[in-house]
Amino acid sequence: HKFCFFAIPRTASKAVSQVLTDQLGSESILNMHSAYDEFYAQANAAERQYFTFATVRNPMDSVVSAYFKKKTDHNNRFSRGTFADGRPIGKRAMAEYRFIMERNATFQEYFLHFYTTPYRKPRHEATVSRVNTIMRYEYLQADFDAVLDSLNLPSLTLPVVNKTADREADFLSFYTEEVRERARLVF
Repeated sequence: HKFCFFAIPRTASKAVSQVLTDQLGSESILNMHSAYDEFYAQANAAERQYFTFATVRNPMDSVVSAYFKKKTDHNNRFSRGTFADGRPIGKRAMAEYRFIMERNATFQEYFLHFYTTPYRKPRHEATVSRVNTIMRYEYLQADFDAVLDSLNLPSLTLPVVNKTADREADFLSFYTEEVRERARLVF
């Protein structure tokens, strides 16, 4: 179908990838969450012309999700120290996990301890700046339908995959008065 989807963490990337591979017969060519530059470096001239897209999520929501993934040891990856494919978890993520587990830290304690500078994800920002279309997590199904329509592909329903455990409240409710000033600085 001549497209390339870039899976950015905590943006329903697993659900989108699953539908693209299972229902459209597409194939994964790089590791999950690979950057645009990694694709471009190995792509041939024809592949570099593919339609490209990714999903973004409100960073305030993503940080809450990251906290709960660590607090619940999502898929046992943090207690194991590796992703399912054996790649090691990054040092910062492991430090965050240990902080949460050793202190039974609340989101507010975690946020105030680890988020002291403006929120940046340079490799994912670079990917988002280069793709043809950006889907928004908050409007995922509608945006996904629009991408499929632009590619002349049938509408497909996205499943809920890899849901963050123990997270039920709206993300804004985690930004209590005590952390709002810091959140203004960070985001």
